[in-house]
Amino acid sequence: MRKLKTFAISMIIAAIGLLVYCGGFYIKSYEQNLQARQSYEEIARMAGYQDKDKKPFQNEKKTKQNCLTETNKNVRKKKKRKSLDNLKHSDRADEIRESFGISWENLRKINSEVAAWITIPGADISYPVVQGMDDEYYLKHNFKKEEDLFGCIFLEHNNKKNFMGSHSILYGHNIEGNMMFANLNRYEQPEFLEKCPEIEIKTPERKFLYKIFSIEQAGSQSAAFEYGYDLSSPAYKQQLATLKENSMYETGIEPDDSKSMVTLITCNSHLDKEIRMAVHGICYEITEEDCEYPIDYMNN
Repeated sequence: MRKLKTFAISMIIAAIGLLVYCGGFYIKSYEQNLQARQSYEEIARMAGYQDKDKKPFQNEKKTKQNCLTETNKNVRKKKKRKSLDNLKHSDRADEIRESFGISWENLRKINSEVAAWITIPGADISYPVVQGMDDEYYLKHNFKKEEDLFGCIFLEHNNKKNFMGSHSILYGHNIEGNMMFANLNRYEQPEFLEKCPEIEIKTPERKFLYKIFSIEQAGSQSAAFEYGYDLSSPAYKQQLATLKENSMYETGIEPDDSKSMVTLITCNSHLDKEIRMAVHGICYEITEEDCEYPIDYMNN
């Protein structure tokens, strides 16, 4: 009887200890998330950016912070036609101080490697985009180049910084509290695509609008990680067809091989750790920085 009582007391103490540990972990996680969100809100204010359509989603299932790193090495084996020329900055773009309501000058004061600003209206995704010299640094560094497990949204280092290549790839962590690219996983549900069907990317020179045509759970060998094909080429046409075929469900959008695409990548933690959530968009409109009217890219 005495042994049973001792055992019961031990179990109660262990349970209390576990609760204290979990509570401390939750508080620390919450504080880190809050700090990161406030930091990016401050960056948005400095950039003069206002997301009028931003509608945060609540009560989301929390996900692990960092799981992009392990497959990046495997992904790089699949990439096509790398060119160091793509790392060169556009002189004109670097001279533009403000466009599309964004102060690029202020953003460059924080990080000279800023390339763009990405927004998915209604999806609580609105962040500056950087392009580093590799695809590792910004996995663990934020926009201010501080060490940070939240990382930063970054463009594949061999893609064209002006987003004028046939395929631009953006990476971001799946962060608890719907930070960074966490909400990409909501596209597993067709209802979310109906609410948030478009991607907007602004660079100093242009604003790009994309319609999402494929939602893919991509392995490291997926065509999602290929780039460098010429527009309208057989290889690019096949890539688009493959991505469309791999979509989890029918999106109602048929990609045009004469138009460029963008792919957003994050981890999908409830699946195999090698699987990535890939959201593919095809460009339908480009607005030039010095052009009064947008270019109807789908019919031009």
